[in-house]
Amino acid sequence: MKARAKAILFQYGNLHYPQQDIDQRDLREAVVGEERGLLGSKAYVRDHEAELEKIVLNINLDMIGTYMGKFIACVSAEEKLSHYISYMAAEVGFPVASKTGVYSSDSTPFADKGIPAVSFARIAGGNVAPIHCRYDLKDVMSMEQLQRDIDFLAIFTNRFANAAVCPVTREIPEDIKKQLDEYLFRKRKDL
Repeated sequence: MKARAKAILFQYGNLHYPQQDIDQRDLREAVVGEERGLLGSKAYVRDHEAELEKIVLNINLDMIGTYMGKFIACVSAEEKLSHYISYMAAEVGFPVASKTGVYSSDSTPFADKGIPAVSFARIAGGNVAPIHCRYDLKDVMSMEQLQRDIDFLAIFTNRFANAAVCPVTREIPEDIKKQLDEYLFRKRKDL
């Protein structure tokens, strides 16, 4: 599901924005699977340490295209990126619940290396549409919803990649660093 959705997103971008000049920016697609404890994304940041300084934003897609649930954005970066997503979503008429924090997915190792990250997902309650388990079936997929999700993500990616100035600073705020430390079990969560 994850690789398919990403492939569709980038194909959509190639079809609808072929003339866009992305200047010297490098749009890179790394398909990794977090179902076994973020192993793929951890390996990617480990094996590409020298290249990480060139990455300005990690965009992670998780469970898009399901017909149940709400579309969320979890931003592991400065709060203004969350606001940017909310405003842009309102402008294009696509409902998104955006917040800052740490999302348990492949964006986490990038944020932990100081790279701003955003995870987009369509989330429903665990009993309604369970994910990453044997009940995670194509029966909850909708091609119409997948297309709407892709349309929004293509607009976001296109705007970000072609921005005159990068809309987000390349730093992770202290509150997000603290959440990363707790999520990665380097520090105990305050009770």
